[in-house]
Amino acid sequence: MLKLGELLFKNRDYTPIPFVIAMIIFANTDINSLILGLVISLFGEIIRILGVAHIGGVSRTKTYSTGRKIVTSGLFAHVRNPLYIGNFFLSVGMVIASNVHLYFTLGFIAFFFFQYIPIVHWEEQNLRKTFGRDFDDYIARVPRWIPTLFPKQKNKEKIKGDFKKAILSEKHTLLAAVALYLILLWRSGWFEKLPFLST
Repeated sequence: MLKLGELLFKNRDYTPIPFVIAMIIFANTDINSLILGLVISLFGEIIRILGVAHIGGVSRTKTYSTGRKIVTSGLFAHVRNPLYIGNFFLSVGMVIASNVHLYFTLGFIAFFFFQYIPIVHWEEQNLRKTFGRDFDDYIARVPRWIPTLFPKQKNKEKIKGDFKKAILSEKHTLLAAVALYLILLWRSGWFEKLPFLST
């Protein structure tokens, strides 16, 4: 599983491409799927911004990097993988908005966890090698996927997240999401209903 996790980590930006192509080809966005998808995607992006505000630029690396210390502030005090949880809601929102088919949505959810479960196991092995006992203590009190409402241990070091930098860091993700939503609306015939575009 660790070898698979490393391979998927290095290619995680490319593995969803078949789903994106299918979403564009078979898009059938209606008002209900659009609203629900947008709300879920926005929720995911807010989670990502809150996470990036505390972990910083290391979240953008294409090669593995642990940073200089274990981040335990912000959302990382409640769950170990807030960025991946944010990714989940952001991407599932887009899939729901495309309104291709229920089985397509369920297939994407299965694919997401097939990809990220090995990635997380591989990342945790590297973090354990780097930080040793400190990381073991961290995972003993912070769950991997399901956030805890109240952290078991308060952070001794008060770290304020850099939300301005986090939002700037997310600009490419936001632009990609907006572009995909516009393509889904175009493929679903929404632009043809606009008077100034239908002539």
